[in-house]
Amino acid sequence: MKKAVLYIFVFIVFGFTIKPETARVPQIQLVTTKGTFQAGESIQLKFETEASDLKLLLVSNLGTMLVSPETEQAFKTFTVPEALSTSAGELNWVLINNAVELQKGSITIVADTSQIAAIETYLGPQRIAAGGIDYAQVTLIPTDRYDNVLPDHTELAFTTSFNSKTQTEKIEIQKSIAWKNIFSTKQTGRIFNAARIEEVSSKLQTIYVDANLAQDFNITVERVHHFADADQIAVLKTDVIKDRFGNTIPDGTLVNFLIKTDTGGILQATGNTLNGSATSQIKHPEQPQQWEIQAFITGIAASNIVPLSFSAALDTIPTKWNSTENILTVGPLNGKLNQIVPEGTRVKLLIKNENQTYTLTQKTQTGTASFYLDPAVYQSGTFIFKVQVLGVTQTLEPITIH
Repeated sequence: MKKAVLYIFVFIVFGFTIKPETARVPQIQLVTTKGTFQAGESIQLKFETEASDLKLLLVSNLGTMLVSPETEQAFKTFTVPEALSTSAGELNWVLINNAVELQKGSITIVADTSQIAAIETYLGPQRIAAGGIDYAQVTLIPTDRYDNVLPDHTELAFTTSFNSKTQTEKIEIQKSIAWKNIFSTKQTGRIFNAARIEEVSSKLQTIYVDANLAQDFNITVERVHHFADADQIAVLKTDVIKDRFGNTIPDGTLVNFLIKTDTGGILQATGNTLNGSATSQIKHPEQPQQWEIQAFITGIAASNIVPLSFSAALDTIPTKWNSTENILTVGPLNGKLNQIVPEGTRVKLLIKNENQTYTLTQKTQTGTASFYLDPAVYQSGTFIFKVQVLGVTQTLEPITIH
């Protein structure tokens, strides 16, 4: 809460000290009998006395001010400045004569309830989980035209609305504020709320009720074929994920797909939910494998386990050895559907004799890969060749390099 104007009055007089009365005190009578004033009301403190050189020290929560009487007649009238008379709370005063305290007292200033200016509102958190346990708290601070809070037990009409169902209740100001806990509904949606006192309304506040924690869910896998061709894509998809109240979980929820292979490897793919469902993709392996796929919303929910198998993408590996040029040609390689294998398919050649083993790798172009075996590198002799493509291995008859 803020003050439109902040006044700070500091009274500093070097060597000045208010002293208790020690000398003869002139007769002083406080004429003003009213002890409670409304903020903004003209406040005057009148004293009947023949004493002169009087000052009135005023102390409030805004600061301190020293004022002089308006007249020096038998009745001394002191007017409280507007900066202090518009601030609700206790105002203490001390009547001083030549630095001697003559009399003291206090008055009370209350908010001007006839002119309510605004209702300040604070809300948090703005998003809560469905289910009726989570809640947001609304704090309301009605103020008068001078920004003073209204008195305790002042009633406000507080209205909430959810899915066109509206209810209004009375809440009271306690210790300068009014507050209300608004619990979530079992359904997702928006809860609107506002307060009103007399003709003044607060701004409309919105609480968003999101789905609660996700429940376990199911996943499916879609693919065009089951071959390990290292080319096609398997699509991983969850069903619509919901909480225990049947609400669809929020968009953007992260789902992790973990894939365990029969070779001991672990692959991972991720997807974010849209309309409650998450989708991800993963490429087929380049050799026959058995997979187990399970999805997780970390620490919250898990899916069923889906087994997935990939079989060999090739039946045979055609090879041709050119003994004149020392070139081994692998291919053309055709898949199970008689299609040429994808460009860039990796072909591995293992060359082994009694002393050493060599490994060469080429990538296919139009389904074919060629290996030149330089006699300067490979000593003359007989070698065993093994060709590996997409998890399929073929051993050739021993080949002699000259």
